[in-house]
Amino acid sequence: MFNEGKDQDLEEKNINDISVQKNNKKFWKDMGAAFKISNYRWYWSTQLLSGIGTWAQAIAQSWLILNLTHSAIDLGVITMLQFLPMLLFSLYGGVIADRLPRRQLLIFTQIILAIQAIILSVLVFTHSVTIWEIGLLALFLGTTNALNGPVQQSFIPELVSKDLVPNAVALNSVQFNTSRMIGGAVGGIAIALWGISGALLFNALSFIPIIILLIKIRPAYTIAKTNIMKQSAIIELKEGLVYAFQEISIRRIIFLFGIIGLLGFNWQVAVPLIARFSLHQKVVEFGDLMAALGAGSLIGAIIQAKNNNASERRIVIGGIALGLSILLLGFSHSYILSMFLLVIAGFAGIITSVTTNTRLQIITPDKYRGRIMGIYILLMGGTTPIGAFLFGELAGHFNTGIALIVFGGITVVLISIIKISNNHIDNFLNIE
Repeated sequence: MFNEGKDQDLEEKNINDISVQKNNKKFWKDMGAAFKISNYRWYWSTQLLSGIGTWAQAIAQSWLILNLTHSAIDLGVITMLQFLPMLLFSLYGGVIADRLPRRQLLIFTQIILAIQAIILSVLVFTHSVTIWEIGLLALFLGTTNALNGPVQQSFIPELVSKDLVPNAVALNSVQFNTSRMIGGAVGGIAIALWGISGALLFNALSFIPIIILLIKIRPAYTIAKTNIMKQSAIIELKEGLVYAFQEISIRRIIFLFGIIGLLGFNWQVAVPLIARFSLHQKVVEFGDLMAALGAGSLIGAIIQAKNNNASERRIVIGGIALGLSILLLGFSHSYILSMFLLVIAGFAGIITSVTTNTRLQIITPDKYRGRIMGIYILLMGGTTPIGAFLFGELAGHFNTGIALIVFGGITVVLISIIKISNNHIDNFLNIE
């Protein structure tokens, strides 16, 4: 009887182990569903490499500015210049994405981004770079990204079938945040080994695989552009904006994500200031802090890839969690605690951004997709010029901790107010 009991327990354990293994396999299979499409799989891989280079350049540029000026205000101003074109032109970028072939547009933007990195690398290597040149090149970079962002986002449905779009969007976020995590660490190490110019050159070279791939592939779900140049860009832009604000589900997202983008995504200013002035760390540790932010974002993106929930409630919860983590960072003077809080911030931030992106991709007709993605890019990065400038000014006149506490606290309060008063806002903005 005793042996029979042991055999039965062992059999149940084996059954449970097999069940766990099957569930694990199903989890990874479901999470990587879009990878069944070879074009998307190669696009994802080359974008990952390019993204690592991009984040390495972000680390290098921030450290370069602090080395030249030792000023939080200057860092805020340069970041403002980099993201200002996204505020001004990302909506027009969405119009262009709806008018012209997106694959060819992406080839053009990747080449321009590589040229920008090469120019900055040469200026740094020859010791002739000034803060003004960094500002001009940052403006040039932002102008290119104002077109590149909407095109990149609206290109995804051309690579996969409609039922795989939510998974592809989430996997794209996995790629983005994997590159941020790896690129943050790579950027710090590259600067320590090869100098700032070496990190910038690495970014330039990282664009080569994605350019080659875009030249070779032919997306299977490309929509023919039937409205090219039939009416002015201004009219098409107006049509996109009217559609966005007439649709209640889109309008509500715009209000919520607008606050999150303005106050919660200023990491290119906040993290270097935290590393340099709050924690008194060097460039390698700065890279590790950015990697911690990316690690949290990666975890969130993986969870979102498995669970394609795209509810407004998830955006609200993620936004409040992001605001609280920023607020607590303002009180931290511990390197380990700050890394932990950045993991949480990265997790919460990516939940809000992926949920917003997925929801917009699902509910938007293809004829408006580029323009709605232009609005998304505007909220994601186009609000950064205002947020970065204000954060840099606040940190420069007071300190980094005060700036974090103010931004985090206001984020929590405004999201709560907007959620509570959503019905009033809908009535106020109702368009007949």
